[in-house]
Amino acid sequence: MDTEPWITPEHIQLLLRSFSVLDPRLKEISPTLRPSAFPRKLAMELCAECNFACSMCHHPSMRRPKGVLPFELWRRCADETAKVAPSTEVWFSFCGEPLLEPERLIEYIRYGKSVGLRSINVNSNGQLLTEDLAAPLLESGVDLIVFGLDAFSAPVYEKLRVNGIRDVVYSNVIHLLQERKRLGRDTEIQVQFIEMDENSHELLEFTSFWHAQGATVKVRNKLSWGGKFETPLTIPDEDRIACPWALTMMHVFWDGRVPRCPGDTEGEDTALNAWHGSLTDLWGLLGGYRDLHLSRRFADLPERCHTCKDWMTGAAERVRPGSFEELERRRIPIQEKV
Repeated sequence: MDTEPWITPEHIQLLLRSFSVLDPRLKEISPTLRPSAFPRKLAMELCAECNFACSMCHHPSMRRPKGVLPFELWRRCADETAKVAPSTEVWFSFCGEPLLEPERLIEYIRYGKSVGLRSINVNSNGQLLTEDLAAPLLESGVDLIVFGLDAFSAPVYEKLRVNGIRDVVYSNVIHLLQERKRLGRDTEIQVQFIEMDENSHELLEFTSFWHAQGATVKVRNKLSWGGKFETPLTIPDEDRIACPWALTMMHVFWDGRVPRCPGDTEGEDTALNAWHGSLTDLWGLLGGYRDLHLSRRFADLPERCHTCKDWMTGAAERVRPGSFEELERRRIPIQEKV
């Protein structure tokens, strides 16, 4: 009697992926990390509240006070960045959902573009992107919007993106893509997929669906958020590189506090504050930590750095139509790193 084989090519692909991760390309990243007088990326915490409690995010356990970024603080930071380093990537991102403050977000983007910022970007979960917000957001001048989706099916999505409703978010992002086409805007729209054990089997379907809608798919390895979460990445100590996050990115909390790095989600490691000094000066005061990284004095870094694996995360992959096979070629077996 003819029967279908119980192991299909799809099963094999899933099995192989369950024992692999995206190659972080650390050897390619390392030579690009060097001293700088101003951060290449600036993350501004527009709002510290979030409407989700995602399984891979530190926010549900965050203890520090939550609030909203005052315009005056944004103006100070935007003006200085536009004057000193206008090409710095400015992100409304980090520890909260910016669309909880939609009018403020659009106002701040418009101001940033008016003073000459060349790259203003937004990270969002998409749940609050109502139809009436799509056009104003696109017309604000925003350069890139990244939506954290991480799954294709509703059960997987709602397991990972806790409090989110898959069909609502998908509908919102599709409408934004349609509005972008109608308005003739060139805003880049990316849908992000953080690979985890729970969702890796959906990556191909996720990618095919969003390419058909006109979005770019962004795939990346899971963050440990300063050592708070386990990840499958395991890089030998001898292959450690300077942390790309610490070397390139500066964060400003809604109340002006500047953490040492994104792993310091509570702002416990410094007393720096953007109300009390320029971003240039504050970046300089954090330079000692960057010097330790660049000189490979990792043992001298703060205790948090000893368990943090975020430096391993490496480069994300922007998957455009026709490039899925290239993404698969970037995979390496986890066993090689154990």
